[in-house]
Amino acid sequence: MQRILSCCFAVLLLAATACNKDDDNNTAATPVINTVWPLEGAPSTIVTIRGKHFSGVRTENTVKFNGVDAVVIEAATGQLQVVTPATGATGPVTVAVRNMVVTGPVFTYTAAPEEYIVKVLVGDVTAGSVDGPVATARLRNPEGVATDGAGNLVIVDRGNNRIRKFTATGVLSTIAGADAAGFVNGAGTAARFRLPWKSAVDAAGNIIVADRDNHCIRKITPDGTVSTIAGDGTAGYADGDKSTARFNQPLDVAVDAAGNIYVADNLNHRIRKISPAGQVSTVAGDGTAAFANGIGAAAKFKNPSGLVLDKDGNILVADRLNHRIRKISPAGEVTTPAGDGTTGFKDGGAGAARFADPYGIDVDRKGNIIIADLTNNKVRKLAGAIVSTIAGAGKGFQDGSGAVAQLNQPTDVCTDADGNIYVADLGNNCIRKISLLK
Repeated sequence: MQRILSCCFAVLLLAATACNKDDDNNTAATPVINTVWPLEGAPSTIVTIRGKHFSGVRTENTVKFNGVDAVVIEAATGQLQVVTPATGATGPVTVAVRNMVVTGPVFTYTAAPEEYIVKVLVGDVTAGSVDGPVATARLRNPEGVATDGAGNLVIVDRGNNRIRKFTATGVLSTIAGADAAGFVNGAGTAARFRLPWKSAVDAAGNIIVADRDNHCIRKITPDGTVSTIAGDGTAGYADGDKSTARFNQPLDVAVDAAGNIYVADNLNHRIRKISPAGQVSTVAGDGTAAFANGIGAAAKFKNPSGLVLDKDGNILVADRLNHRIRKISPAGEVTTPAGDGTTGFKDGGAGAARFADPYGIDVDRKGNIIIADLTNNKVRKLAGAIVSTIAGAGKGFQDGSGAVAQLNQPTDVCTDADGNIYVADLGNNCIRKISLLK
């Protein structure tokens, strides 16, 4: 009997030992990662890791993003919540529990969202035609804004048929034109424009103006003398010598280092070029209001309204009624960097992004494309292959952070060397300044 009891005891002891071993194995089981959400984000993003065999003791879990420790804020055997490291980079997620390590999917780091502040620079909601200090200066439907070599803003004050200048000291003055519309060359306020749209400043300090309803391109020298570069005042389409060439509501201009002038020829649905010798030619577009990529005349635009040159000599076009951003290479090839062609609002991947009448365009110091998105009442940015919103919470008039500020028909944008963005806020009769919060 004693031997039988001894055998039974031994069996029970072996069973208990086996159970204890099984428990130990369960305790030391390799962790398993089932899901990581989200799989992309900025530094200090909260990420949830679901799986099994984690430790319910927070400090017994070590989570790393591409080899850099994350902060574990909550722990259970089936789920961990962590904060991505501030110095992390794109790479795999790993979880270690009691020296048992598992590798999960790749987490993609994105830049922390930039924050901007919007404020009125000059003008107010009340339309007027008043020069002088910023406190009393007034504009009427400012359509275009550009910077000159001295850091002044050149403002195309469409509703007043004037070209204005706003200095860093806060004074608004008239460079050329008067409230009365007309088509007159001459000095300063003796000259006349008819709904001038946008402008550019060349290397010599000349202001080149798209004089829309005079259907021509004008020049203002640094001493204020206005002349006509090309176009005879009659709407039409004709390449050739500057004296016989014709445009149909040109809306914007850009100038390259060689002195060539590029024109967004709105109702001709073309991008034109004026050489320093005064010869006008067509760079791209065939006159059909449509959409097509291609080379030269094989490409199609629909009311192009804004253009700028990038550092590589590409012409970037705000193709308004195609709701797209287009690019023309120096070889004349037209492509579409952003926009799916459907009017609307959508940030994200450039090919699927949506605009509603992109109207003005510029390139900032980092090579990002800044866009005045007219009907969305927003200022947008194309950085690489991603479209985001810099400012604009809806139609209205409100300063503040980019997320709460309101614009009313932004028609043009320009940037300075410090990264500030200036907006022709047409419906609010003012120029707004957008600065990046440091």
